[in-house]
Amino acid sequence: MDSAILDAIQEHLGSPFMDSFMVFATHLGDLAVIWFAAAVVLIAQPKRRVYGIGVLLAIVASAVLGALVLKPLFGRVRPFVAYEFLGLLIPPPLGSSFPSNHSMVSFAAAAALCCLPDKGRLATVLKAAAVAAACLIAFSRLYLYVHYPSDILVGAVIGIVVGVSAVVIAKKLVPQQPD
Repeated sequence: MDSAILDAIQEHLGSPFMDSFMVFATHLGDLAVIWFAAAVVLIAQPKRRVYGIGVLLAIVASAVLGALVLKPLFGRVRPFVAYEFLGLLIPPPLGSSFPSNHSMVSFAAAAALCCLPDKGRLATVLKAAAVAAACLIAFSRLYLYVHYPSDILVGAVIGIVVGVSAVVIAKKLVPQQPD
């Protein structure tokens, strides 16, 4: 089923515009730069500092868990290798496929951002944008044929758990500023 989904994406969505857009989207997740930027913005605000630290903790914990524990443990071959896919639009990623670190880190950061207690239209838009960015980054990994759908799904689920847990831990460890 994993390969059927990847092939359907290639067959029905592939186009020069989508190629460029998905390469851009996947680079948003490279080194978690957008997520680190969000953490820095929050850390700079005393009332939101604990949430920025939670985002930072989520990024680091999910990246370490994926790259140093889960990927070596499972060692799954990437789809472009398994199916001899010759149309890669990015340099071949190193390491194994399962789970997707781009997805895990992105969903961990987005989940932590969604824990912000802020209410109102702007907060809702920012939280939705974080989730949309995580989804876009995750989908780009499928489109680019570097991950299986199950890699993405498991990465997202683990990322959400790590993200919420990171905020809970940050709230316990970091004194919060009064409103």
